[in-house]
Amino acid sequence: MANKRLLDELAHAHYDRLMRAALFMCNDPEAAEDLVQETFLAAITSLESFEGRSSFYTWLYGILLNKFRAWLRRKGKLVALDEMVSGTEEVNLAELLTDHRPGAPEEVTQRETAQLVREALDELPAHHRSVLVLRYIERMSYQEVADTLGCSLGTVKSRIHYALQRIAGKIRRHWGMIAP
Repeated sequence: MANKRLLDELAHAHYDRLMRAALFMCNDPEAAEDLVQETFLAAITSLESFEGRSSFYTWLYGILLNKFRAWLRRKGKLVALDEMVSGTEEVNLAELLTDHRPGAPEEVTQRETAQLVREALDELPAHHRSVLVLRYIERMSYQEVADTLGCSLGTVKSRIHYALQRIAGKIRRHWGMIAP
C-alpha cells in the first residue's frame, strides 16, 4: 500500500516532465506515453533499489532513458523529432515570402534554420540527443546531467560540445559558410 501511495506521489510530481522529455526523444505521443508508463512500472518494481543519492526525478529520468534506448533498438532507427520540436503548423512559404508584414522574410529564415536544427538533431546518436534534452529542455546543470546519466562531468561537456558542433556545422554548410 505504501508503494502505491509513493508511486501516485511520484507520478503526480514528475509525470509532466517525463512525458515532455519522452515526447522530445521519440516524437510519438503513443510511444511517449508507453515509455512513461513503463518507467513508472519499472520504478515501482525496483523502488527498494533507490538509494537516495539523486532526486527521484533524476532516478526516474535514468529509467526513462533506458526505456527509450530499448525502444530505439526495437525500432532499429533514430526517430525524427520534426513536429514535436517545432510546435508549429504547416505554412505556405510562398505566401510568407510575399508577405509585406515587417519581419516576414526573417520568419522564413527562422523556420528554415529551425528545420535544419531538427534535421541535425535527428542525425545525432541517442546519447548526444539525451544530453541536449536534459541541459536545454529540462534546464539541468551540467552536474545534474552527469548525475542523471551516470557519467563524468567531462563526458557531459564533451557530448554537448560535439552535438552543438554537429548542429552548427549543418547550419553553416546550408548557408554556404563552409564547404560541405
